[in-house]
Amino acid sequence: MERAGIHSGHQDIKGAAVHEELLPGINVTDQVMTRIREMEPVRRRSGIRFAGKTAATSGMLVVTLLIAASAYAASEYIQVRNKAGEVKIQHFVNTETEEERLAKGVSSYYKYEQKLMNFAKPGEQVAYFVRGEPVSEGTGSRLQLAYKEERITEYSAFLNQMKAKSSPLVLPETAGGYDLKYGVVQPLYPTVDARNNDPAYQQTLSEMTGEAQKDKTRNLFMKVIPWTETGALSAQYMKGGAFINLSAFMMNGGNMTVPQKPADKAEKIKVEGREVIYNYIDYQPKSFFYLTWYNEPKDAYIQLNSWGDRVLTKEKLLELAGELIKGGL
Repeated sequence: MERAGIHSGHQDIKGAAVHEELLPGINVTDQVMTRIREMEPVRRRSGIRFAGKTAATSGMLVVTLLIAASAYAASEYIQVRNKAGEVKIQHFVNTETEEERLAKGVSSYYKYEQKLMNFAKPGEQVAYFVRGEPVSEGTGSRLQLAYKEERITEYSAFLNQMKAKSSPLVLPETAGGYDLKYGVVQPLYPTVDARNNDPAYQQTLSEMTGEAQKDKTRNLFMKVIPWTETGALSAQYMKGGAFINLSAFMMNGGNMTVPQKPADKAEKIKVEGREVIYNYIDYQPKSFFYLTWYNEPKDAYIQLNSWGDRVLTKEKLLELAGELIKGGL
């Protein structure tokens, strides 16, 4: 579904992700709370969710940014515009329930996640087709993609992967004095139009449907496909029991909509000449905050947060954001 982890050749189609449907969709609430849970005894730990999927296994880029962001004022929601005056980031109140969202269809990934992840090696993108699976509003194509996350612990290898996958951005080796724990490079997810019409994707689908016609004993058909372009980057940095998460999502000419909860709060703050959004999330029984900003030169959406046994204050996190912005983010 949206931003597949096991990205396939869809990345090879430059600009395929230009539309909203391809833009990053991260549930920041789940992401940060996952990090908080990692510091607690092992319980029901779940990975970062991308449009209902677990980023730790799927790594997929999602249709719309599922960040539980916040309101700038009761009746005025945050917008971030580029120099041409075009809205690139739009926050809005989301009243849709989880049941309503799932009713639209999120793909057959849930049913076959384990098989897909067992089939793929870390860093591989997989194209898959499910016999008899209806094409839903949420997926839009018979050809689905998934990505198995690869956590790269050596910065030199992480840097090489960012370069090899044509990333327009490079995440740093350290952040605020915190050392890299691991980095992840995710494929650029193609639009539904690209999956339905590009010859490379159609050839892949044709091969799998042909296999399905011959083999009636199973419904899931998979194929590893190469990818060459970056859709998202993420890195986790650590200092003892304290951690910093830094992510960048490539927008490729599109824009993002950011669903938000009315109870959450946010404010725009100017940092190094850039509009940085400070988001405060009341996620009972715990609350947290994180920063986001739009990098217009690289057309990327950046997210930054701190967690662990020492959480950076708002002022310190903004100071770090300033350092990162000056460094090219």
